[in-house]
Amino acid sequence: AAQASGFDAMSVFPIDFKGWIDSGLSGGQIRRKFQAAGVQAAIVDPFVQWTPEFEIPSDYPAENVAFINHTEDEVFAMAAALDATQINAVEGLGKLHERSALIDALGGFAHRANQRGLKVGLEPMPISSITSLSDGWDLVETINADNLGLTFDTWHFWRSDPGHSVLRAIPADKSFDVLLDDAKTQLHGSLFDDLLWHRLFPGEGDFDLETTIGVLQEMGAFNSVGHELFSNAMDALSASKVAALSAAILDQYI
Repeated sequence: AAQASGFDAMSVFPIDFKGWIDSGLSGGQIRRKFQAAGVQAAIVDPFVQWTPEFEIPSDYPAENVAFINHTEDEVFAMAAALDATQINAVEGLGKLHERSALIDALGGFAHRANQRGLKVGLEPMPISSITSLSDGWDLVETINADNLGLTFDTWHFWRSDPGHSVLRAIPADKSFDVLLDDAKTQLHGSLFDDLLWHRLFPGEGDFDLETTIGVLQEMGAFNSVGHELFSNAMDALSASKVAALSAAILDQYI
């Protein structure tokens, strides 16, 4: 579907990679399937267990454990098998940490990733303790590692603290990826529900994406761009239909 709609790269969930392995495919077979389609499996996303003293809480929803239960060694092995170039790091539990501890943990992970030729994209999220773009940029700027940058998602940006002055202050080469998505101003249920089930394509919601996209274009920040739409509406469509819609929307905005 990605190939047919003109995409040359995509991200891969660790849970999906593990599912393919469990189905009997080898890492090499998975990589060759991507290569045959001319689509790079460029990013392993997300990686959650980089945070200090990581432990899955006992009350964490059982149905979500498999999505985040992947160790550093496992995601490094996935990236190697796929010939991926980047791992996306998120703080996925909303657990508060001392800033110094986050700096040490993220800096250490970035260093180990760099030894393997991998970039690390930190993705701030309003459901996490690294809530805003400002929070994420503070960590990335302080650590100051060549292979550490930001994954910028417009849903997360507009659902947290959409400060375009902060965005403008970020060097373009620290914008590793841009994810364009929209939503209605009014939440559908909780913030978590809205994030997982009700994201929209740009232009279908109420965010001022015209301003945000304009700033990103001024910055020269579109080094890699796509959509990240967790959505009931998208789930009801075929992969080919979603890919075609994604490509058509990107053509309108980029």
